Amino acid sequence: MRRVGITFLAALAAVSVVSVSANPLPSTTQLTSSQPTGTKKCHVNPTPFVIPSLQEWDGGSGNWKLNANTRIVVDPSFANGGALDADSTFMRNPSNLKQYAASFQADISEVTGVNVEVVVSSTYGANDIFLTLGADSTDPELNNEGYLLDITRKGISIQGVTSRGAFWGTRSVLQMLILADERGYALPHGHARDFPNYSERKFMQDIARKPIPMSDLHEYATLSSFYKFNTLHHHYNDNPGMQVKSLMPDWQTKYAGFRLRTENPEYSMYASNDTSYTKQDMREFQDFIKARGLDLIPEIDTPAHSLCFTKFHPNWSIQNDTARGDWLDLGNPEVQPFLEGLWTEFIDWFDSREVSIGADEYDPTKGDLARKFINSMHDYFATNFNRSIRMWGSDVRLQGSIEINQNIHTDHWDWTYSSPVDLVKRGHKVSNLNAPDSYLVPRTLSYEDFIDSRKIYNLWEPWVFDIFDKTNTSRNLSPNEPLLTGGGLGNWNDFLSESVTRVELFDRVSRALDVFGEKLWAGAKNSDHISYDKWAPLAKKLRENIPGITLRRRPQTKGQFVMSYDFENGVTDASGNAYDAKLQNGATIVEAGEGHGRAAQLTPDSYISTPVDAISYPYAVAMWIKPSGDQQPNAVILESEDGRVLISNNTSPTVIFEQDGNQYNTQVILPPGQWSHLAFSADTQQTTVFFNMRRVATVQYYNPRWDVLANSTMLVTAPLSTIGSAKGNSMSGLVDGFVVLDRASYGGEMAFLGKRYADALP
Repeated sequence: MRRVGITFLAALAAVSVVSVSANPLPSTTQLTSSQPTGTKKCHVNPTPFVIPSLQEWDGGSGNWKLNANTRIVVDPSFANGGALDADSTFMRNPSNLKQYAASFQADISEVTGVNVEVVVSSTYGANDIFLTLGADSTDPELNNEGYLLDITRKGISIQGVTSRGAFWGTRSVLQMLILADERGYALPHGHARDFPNYSERKFMQDIARKPIPMSDLHEYATLSSFYKFNTLHHHYNDNPGMQVKSLMPDWQTKYAGFRLRTENPEYSMYASNDTSYTKQDMREFQDFIKARGLDLIPEIDTPAHSLCFTKFHPNWSIQNDTARGDWLDLGNPEVQPFLEGLWTEFIDWFDSREVSIGADEYDPTKGDLARKFINSMHDYFATNFNRSIRMWGSDVRLQGSIEINQNIHTDHWDWTYSSPVDLVKRGHKVSNLNAPDSYLVPRTLSYEDFIDSRKIYNLWEPWVFDIFDKTNTSRNLSPNEPLLTGGGLGNWNDFLSESVTRVELFDRVSRALDVFGEKLWAGAKNSDHISYDKWAPLAKKLRENIPGITLRRRPQTKGQFVMSYDFENGVTDASGNAYDAKLQNGATIVEAGEGHGRAAQLTPDSYISTPVDAISYPYAVAMWIKPSGDQQPNAVILESEDGRVLISNNTSPTVIFEQDGNQYNTQVILPPGQWSHLAFSADTQQTTVFFNMRRVATVQYYNPRWDVLANSTMLVTAPLSTIGSAKGNSMSGLVDGFVVLDRASYGGEMAFLGKRYADALP
């Protein structure tokens, strides 16, 4: 391409219609999430903004500043843990203060660029952050997870009741540092007394119907821990919604996920081929999350949601046409011994003293049979493993005369299946995951596709099971109900992998966990003082700067141009970001003619690598392409870990977008031997495809479920790691004028991007 250079980029920036907020983030010094305690002082520092909010703050004057001499100092008396640590978690062998310090060290380095040292010592200096235990465990509010935070001219001290409580104090300091980036990481002097209102603050995730790589699970754990969630709940098996057999005769062919893979041939057949986890995977994962203050509740959901078993053993399903194919027949003498053996195989994989057996949405005509099964599983776990169980609320739906054991912890999710008020009256511990408020189900029509954070911030709390009738005692619990353990967010992926990409899913979850974290820890304390409109911008800044997170897929850029290659001077990036590419495996720069000057030439084995892996919405990607007449099947235009853009596939001649192994057709056919301009752009609603500067399609997913049967637009993550493929399947032909913007773009602007070379169009 003839050199466009800075003049062209500046011109495009000038004509672009860009929506830029004129309002800066509110100053953290203008926000007060709780009133200072104690005597008022002159020039008192207001409460620092963190999520969840500090319960109490007594502001001083002056600041403490992070610097090159800062150390994390661990009290030797508690470096290997405290006497109460085991009582603050479901997990065996919880992390100790020294392990938490290592997590904090890595976080500070990523956020600030300052490499702090971790030392074990009983003394600390004015530059240091001291981690210790000894906060008053008899204080009923501090409980096992509370902490005291002092920021003074003598340094920072975080004193927990337990090691996990001290770690929550590091989350507050870390967030203060993120928001203090423009002040040189100066933190206000003051004293905080902080504690959670509820003992269970949970993120529950359906990883059965959406294959999620273990690396992603690590990032969800990091995200949850950042907001002081203390529990992950993983749902390891499930299938799409089922109809009764008479309406779904092909029920055995439906997708069924089971994510645990053992080497024992008796159970290995059930593991999903697309994604599953080994015992070693789970060991490493639990070690990772424990060092971030998290418990793991494992769930194998039976006797419903069990297609992963009944498709192998159809005789174990209820043998009539009015039953669903994923319902195990509890009257079959082979079923319960199988389930007990299944749990025996996997129970030692998990450190948690509590597991979930699911037990929801079973055949309502078999209430007492199901209740008997639930109670027997409680006894089985208590007798054989010294562990307790929990279940999804089902007692209303499963009517019967047998009382469900009151020692079973219940996750309430739907009033048609259980009543939290009645459960508490009968002595059950209850956790609030009431739908639709606490349910995130991508591309659903029944629940929340995106959580309404404003609604949750203003109206929801763990004791509220009916946000529009909060004073009704038959619909809500008391805020101080001792059997109310807490609640959280439940992510269900009802419509399987193709309905949502990994990056879309993470975006949905990350936009919800902050507000649930706020309400689970501090309740309405902050929302009584700070409006949502003031809270949200600072919450966004925190969300976009969490250390250890890569799934945002937002590359750093100095302006709206992320990358720009015109190939006149090789593969130098003209965006100003210095994202220079590399010609790999025989890719060359050639004279292209037809007004294009120089262009990149690819063969099936050659490609161009870039330093940017991918970009998530909003973005725009544009390029000129002249394919040769001979292409391999599934020839790759762009590729990264997240997916590919293909010239075509084996069944369609159109350009294909591939994400997480799922393919989505477009209406674009690239003619061989001719220059064409291809572009695609994603905003917060859809991915639009442009061909020769005209909008021709949106990327869509068709939901085939019987109760939906509708198209939904997809937000594709643009793969940028390679132009072509590093795996030997690149498109053959020429590429020119490759541009990536960090915002969405539309038809008129796409025409501007391509018009200089429009004379090359047929």
